[in-house]
Amino acid sequence: MLSLSDTVVLSLSDTEPEGSALIDSAATTKQAQARLTVSRLACALFWERGVAGTSGDDIAAAAGLSTRTIWRYFRSKESCVEPVLAKTTDRFIEVLNRWPPELSLGEHLSADVIAHPIFGEDIDDEIAAMRIATMTADEPALRTAYLMVHDQLERGFVPVLARRLQLPDGDLSVRLCAAAVTGAFRVIDEDVSRAVIVEGRTVTQAETLALIDQAIRDATNGRLGGPVTP
Repeated sequence: MLSLSDTVVLSLSDTEPEGSALIDSAATTKQAQARLTVSRLACALFWERGVAGTSGDDIAAAAGLSTRTIWRYFRSKESCVEPVLAKTTDRFIEVLNRWPPELSLGEHLSADVIAHPIFGEDIDDEIAAMRIATMTADEPALRTAYLMVHDQLERGFVPVLARRLQLPDGDLSVRLCAAAVTGAFRVIDEDVSRAVIVEGRTVTQAETLALIDQAIRDATNGRLGGPVTP
């Protein structure tokens, strides 16, 4: 459980320093980390108290920030969950970026999870994201945030799938496949999250990866999932 105590060192209220690109980059990184910290706290509060029972003031107090600062960086209290949700989708894009042409998706996913395991806070963030996913069916504003993250996921898929299909990024087939893969990933995310969080079932990592592999193959009519033929 994340501490709800002082987070001054990550304060969002700091003004970004002017100067070199290195300083600007450091400020951007600090801001992103601060937003992630707020996001973690918001996810925890929503899960513990519900969306209706959590206000922007509550999130600000938990983070040790002013409510005004929260609204500078998030358009609504529900959108505070987006950085945590994006960690899962960004990680999947990274996985696909490492997909060698000679391997099928199933082979790559099985190997990649061993080569790039997740630990500690990453696991906590995965659990938090799964909890939020289960809440979106009954919380329209929370679902909006969830779908916003998946819209970014779809955009991230385009260059990855273009390389895999050996087509230009702007090709209609690439964009259609990106939309299909995003939908497949979202459905698996929702189903696995519901099974684990709501129903208390055990779904192994291998089972989840197999579901993703099959869903992507089905959603793209087999265009994606196999090795690339030279």
